Amino acid sequence: MDLSGRPAPASRTLVPLYLAHGVLHVLIGIYPAVLLILRRTFEADYATLGAVFTAATFLYGAGSIPTGFIVNRIHPLTIVRGYLGLAAVAAVAVALAPDQTVFAAGLLLLGLAGSPYHAAAMTLISRASGNSPRLLAHHGMAGSLGLAVAPAFAALLAAAVSWRLPFAVAGGLSVVVLLSTLAVPRLPNPSRGVPEPRTHVSHGTTHLGALALVYLVTIALGFIFRGAVTFLPALAAERADVFPGAAVIRGGLLASLVYLVGFFGQWWAARLGHRSGLERTYTVLLLVQSVLLAVIAATTDWALVVVLLAFSVVHFTTQPLDNVLTGKYTSLSRRGVGYGFSFGLSFGFGAFAAWTGGLVADAAGGRLQYVYLMLAGVGLLGTAAGAALWMVARRLGARALPAHDGAPEGAGGGAAVGTGDRPFPDAEDI
Repeated sequence: MDLSGRPAPASRTLVPLYLAHGVLHVLIGIYPAVLLILRRTFEADYATLGAVFTAATFLYGAGSIPTGFIVNRIHPLTIVRGYLGLAAVAAVAVALAPDQTVFAAGLLLLGLAGSPYHAAAMTLISRASGNSPRLLAHHGMAGSLGLAVAPAFAALLAAAVSWRLPFAVAGGLSVVVLLSTLAVPRLPNPSRGVPEPRTHVSHGTTHLGALALVYLVTIALGFIFRGAVTFLPALAAERADVFPGAAVIRGGLLASLVYLVGFFGQWWAARLGHRSGLERTYTVLLLVQSVLLAVIAATTDWALVVVLLAFSVVHFTTQPLDNVLTGKYTSLSRRGVGYGFSFGLSFGFGAFAAWTGGLVADAAGGRLQYVYLMLAGVGLLGTAAGAALWMVARRLGARALPAHDGAPEGAGGGAAVGTGDRPFPDAEDI
């Protein structure tokens, strides 16, 4: 049930929203998959190509913050539909670009078009479902599938015809998904005057100290994600000669395999999110991720494939948990703002990973493994913030225990944060 007492939406009701998430990751994932082709076509170095993508992904994140402030006034589903329409226009503009300037402008418009999506969709799902880890993870799983499809989809179409074709096809898919959203009912979007009981997935009020630590981890995860996905197809093509075919196809197929395995990380997060000690689990996963990033820099061929697959599972497990924790430490009325800043910070700071990674790769003579060594260092900083959040959560849980002993459910005491007391009931599965 959601916080207002209405039944939580069935996961199947949200399928068009999940598709919108998937196609967004396809749209954003095309550029890294055709990076080698664009490098030859435009005779550009990695730093220049990374800078263009940095600008596009910075816009991709910047729009999240204002979106967080308007989701109480404009229904999030309306915002999602607007993104799909504008993204279709931008993708076709990139596909038809006559020169580098129009290409860059179209890519920037594509980033701007996708910028409102995450804040709007995550706010809607969190509010309508009572911050359900299961539904938040289902949404993430759809994004993982889109991310997995993008490299192979883009590489095969680009190799067969042109780098323009995947952008054109993805623009058409955006229109199809836009039409599918017309079947979604106007889901409840409660924001004020609704009681919010305290559970292990909701603190009940906004806690700025804990939320600041969540945001520090969010920034680290966003930087790692964007840096990893931008250079993954090229890294796979250069250091994992395990598939036949041209370098662009080999890199695209391996990148798709890595992203596909990430789907199971999202699935695992749906189960972990309902357990107590969420912050502790989160911190351990962040540490493991950092170690795996360092190992990536030292391996090649099949060993590299294995480590990349392990990294994918761990990294994509952290993403839904990050969204759950953002919802946990923001009140219902401020949840849209909370997610707006979350994705704005994640994508905004993450955007610089493409440029920074390009500088590192060029300085290392084009050896992309050093990009992942840099990302390992960022991961350790995120792990430190996660450990601090774990300590804060333990202190908040200890303070809540006396109130819980004598207070009725929802009367200001509620279950202690992090104690594992009754979570929200699960929403219906697919």
